[in-house]
Amino acid sequence: MKMGELYYNSTAWPVKPDFAAMRTFGPTPRYERVKTYQPPSMPLPLIIAGPCQIESEEQVRAIADSLIANGIKFMRGGVFSAGTYPGDSFGLRGTEMDMWYSIAQEKGLKIVVEVCDPRQVETIEAYADIVQIGARAMQNYALLSEVAQLDKWVTLKRAPGATLDELLGACEYLLKGKAKPILVERGGASHLNHCRWELSVSLVAAVKAMCNVPILVDASHASGRRDLVERLTLAGIAVGADGCIVECHQDPANARGADAVQTIDFPAMARLADKVNKIHREINHEHSNEKLG
Repeated sequence: MKMGELYYNSTAWPVKPDFAAMRTFGPTPRYERVKTYQPPSMPLPLIIAGPCQIESEEQVRAIADSLIANGIKFMRGGVFSAGTYPGDSFGLRGTEMDMWYSIAQEKGLKIVVEVCDPRQVETIEAYADIVQIGARAMQNYALLSEVAQLDKWVTLKRAPGATLDELLGACEYLLKGKAKPILVERGGASHLNHCRWELSVSLVAAVKAMCNVPILVDASHASGRRDLVERLTLAGIAVGADGCIVECHQDPANARGADAVQTIDFPAMARLADKVNKIHREINHEHSNEKLG
């Protein structure tokens, strides 16, 4: 009797398929909407920048003025308390949301707001110019289905362990509705320990080769190190990313939130924005005035 024959042929355990001969497990990838999607127009490159956490009116005004001075029109910021481990508070901070929105309206900025709870999609819709689906919610299908009903741009971050097929599958949920998805590569899990996550520039290049869904690179969350943010961001732009997400603050060392160590200051943000524009223009020189779509 061969090893394993009794196990596989017992009445309790019927014969199993030859797993050793299989190379792919799970459902066959299906994202037909992704393959045929043609996004609406948007100025490129798309640069989104701002703090890990919205802290105060003084902070928001300082960051907003700096972004505007560097031609950046989209500000991101955290107004939902959530993290790997539970803290003292959890949930949407409405007072800070109101303040941030008011200043953005005053200064002509557009804001990017993460939604973590399907029950708060309608609330976030009233504030956000772009809605963000965070990495850990990438396969929250209830949330994706709710956000899909919004006629807005939606940034969808790749989960740390997600494959390209899984990312595009999550994007397919958004395309079942009215949402206009923007993929975000923000790094994934690996055996390496020199940074927080491993940013996949090859995934960015693969997305550009496969479909027309815009993709941004988020080197702040990928690296977890402010000294690597510029290099990794520019690497992403060089392989075809349509823009970037960057965490910046007027005083990074004292920024609130878990991500202060990856946050860059205003001068660094200004230099990075200038380089992003130059590299994007150079690699897209034949279509330098073209917009998404």
